Amino acid sequence: MSKYSTQFKQSAIQAFLKRGRGFRHIAALFQIDPTLLRRWVMSYQLHGEASFEKPGGHYSSEFKLSVLYRMWREKLSLRATAALFNLGNSSQVRRWEEQYYSGGFQALSSSKKILVNPMPKAPRKPEETAPKPIEELTHAELLKRLRQL
Repeated sequence: MSKYSTQFKQSAIQAFLKRGRGFRHIAALFQIDPTLLRRWVMSYQLHGEASFEKPGGHYSSEFKLSVLYRMWREKLSLRATAALFNLGNSSQVRRWEEQYYSGGFQALSSSKKILVNPMPKAPRKPEETAPKPIEELTHAELLKRLRQL
C-alpha cells in the first residue's frame, strides 16, 4: 500500500501547477519532501492520470536494457528516466545500471542480488579464563568486560 493516497498526490500536484510557486513552498504546505513532489509532477506531466497507477512487477531484461540505453543516449537523469517510463522511483533505475555494469546483460535477468566482495566476519576471540561471577570481578575487569560487550 502506498504511503500517500492518489487523492493526496493529485491535490499536491494541482497546488503546484495552479499556484505557480516552487516545489519547496508547496511541499512544505503538504508536509512532504520537495524531491517527492518533483517526481510526482514530472510523472504526471508525462503520463497524466496513468502516473497514479501503481508501478511494479517484474520487468524483462530487454525492457531494463532499453531503459538504460535511452537514459544514456539522451543523457537523462535517473529521476527523469524513472518518470519517463513511469517507474516507481529512480533508485530502481540506479540498481539496473549497477547490475549492468557489474555483470552485463545477464545480470539484468537475475533477480538475485550479487555480492561482489562480501566482507569476512572477524574471528571471535576466545575467552582467556572461565568467567567469574560478576560480584567477584575487580573494577578493571568489569570495565574490560564492558568494552568487550
